[in-house]
Amino acid sequence: MSDPFNAEADDAFAISQLMFPTVGLCISVAAQHGLADVLDDGRLTATELAERTRTDPGGLAKVLRVLIEEGIFREVEPGIFENTPLSRLLRRDHPRSQYAMACLVGSPWLWASWGKLSEALTDGRPGFELAHGTTLWEYLARHPEDATIFNGAMTDFSEALGDQVAAAYPEFASNGVIADLGGGTGSYLNAILRAYPAVARGVLVDLESVVEQARSRPDLAQLLESGRLELYGGDFFEAVPADVDMYVVKQVMHSWNDDNVVRLLESCRKASPRARLVAAEFVRDDKTSAFVKNFDLVMTVTMNGNVRSQAEYADVFRRGGYELTRVVPTSTAFSLVEARPSR
Repeated sequence: MSDPFNAEADDAFAISQLMFPTVGLCISVAAQHGLADVLDDGRLTATELAERTRTDPGGLAKVLRVLIEEGIFREVEPGIFENTPLSRLLRRDHPRSQYAMACLVGSPWLWASWGKLSEALTDGRPGFELAHGTTLWEYLARHPEDATIFNGAMTDFSEALGDQVAAAYPEFASNGVIADLGGGTGSYLNAILRAYPAVARGVLVDLESVVEQARSRPDLAQLLESGRLELYGGDFFEAVPADVDMYVVKQVMHSWNDDNVVRLLESCRKASPRARLVAAEFVRDDKTSAFVKNFDLVMTVTMNGNVRSQAEYADVFRRGGYELTRVVPTSTAFSLVEARPSR
């Protein structure tokens, strides 16, 4: 017969282990100090690594040991550390680098927002607004260094998964002009244009300051010079490109409440009445992963966004003048939510 006293003690220990906010912050610290970049040259002791990164060896060793528990870095011998496939993703030069995303996760402004989560649940406003007195977008417009990290993180995430998302929807090839709304610096649209040469032209739509960053990307130079990629700077709530065959969005609809999404959809319907819309988004269902559940909470903390269910997407599309036709799974956490103009 089990001892309920011991079981309760085990439960108390189990829940106490879940209370440490350490892994995400340690990943961010590792990226900010370039640990993976330095270890790319080979195994090092904590003292050697600390010397090269100008950090305290005792504290650094503790950070490494937390990350080793998650498979990020490896202690090959006592006090000697090396990279793992996960830690290599924190290198700045990795093809699927998550360096900027890791830096974003540890940003002081974001941690201040998490500190307002309890208040946000009773107030109804995002933790970010409670912490900073403004919206995330207004804050980033006034803090270019933080905006650079934020945009870099969005680019990292998009580049890591964009080609897989694009590959899941061969119907892209049947469209002559595709406009990517809120497309950042162009990673997702670039993936579509590379995967489907039949697409004649892509139009990248985002704020002027953001698309200007796309203009300086070396990997987009050929597309820009050939005219196959066009930059469209401005607020997509005010205007979107007309005469396109398909609008796409990726990681956009979850950032806005239903009324704002409806505004965007109505703008698309007015500008290109026959164009379909395909949204690369997380879709909430009974099989939703822990990643998506955590991401949904990030939306609440930063901007009061939402990860919607298929039924909720169908409703918001209906309100905006569209009919949800299907949800296409991909090999990533994203799904492609396809809609056509209502008859």
